[in-house]
Amino acid sequence: MTKHRGPRQLCAWTLLAMLFATTLASATTSRREVNVVDLVANSELILRGTVANVTDGIDDRGIPYTEVTLHVSEAIRGQVSGDYTFRQFGLLKPRDMGNGTVNLMVTPAGWATYTKGEETILFLNKHAAWTGLQTTVGLGQGKFKVSMAGAVNQSNNAGLFKNVTIDPTLLGTKEQRVMMTQQGPVNVNAFVGLVKQAINGQWIETGRMAHDQK
Repeated sequence: MTKHRGPRQLCAWTLLAMLFATTLASATTSRREVNVVDLVANSELILRGTVANVTDGIDDRGIPYTEVTLHVSEAIRGQVSGDYTFRQFGLLKPRDMGNGTVNLMVTPAGWATYTKGEETILFLNKHAAWTGLQTTVGLGQGKFKVSMAGAVNQSNNAGLFKNVTIDPTLLGTKEQRVMMTQQGPVNVNAFVGLVKQAINGQWIETGRMAHDQK
């Protein structure tokens, strides 16, 4: 027996398909290398903490999401304490809808992925106006896993300090060492310290830390 969808359902599926196409296009565009200037300049929140929970679902409008709860140990930017929960587009894995269909709208490749119990630093964009979803700046490049080896994003920090110009008098020895990193983990405290100084000192706003235009 074939099930027919009514006009409202067809409209909802059409809108969802358009959203999914736009999301994928945005993901492809955002996969360019982003550096520390991009991360600081474009983030609304910068949070350090431990991933307390990761679930997925489909909201009332039919939009698939992954929900992440972070137990915040430090708000590097923003007024956040305790647990912070946000949703990004896509399911953790394909979902059987129970009506003979499978929802394949999983988290797009290149986006941040999360594991319960991991310590992380997140550079978060503003919530999307219509969906309320929230992603990390630069997708997987704006989420850093913290371990004994240091802090590293899903691109192994490639390009993190590339094409960045900065007033050398602003940097201490540890920050200078961090800025020389081409890829691989960076010292967590030195990296966080660099980001804090950039925010508190308004380095980007005053042009003391910027994209290298050469």
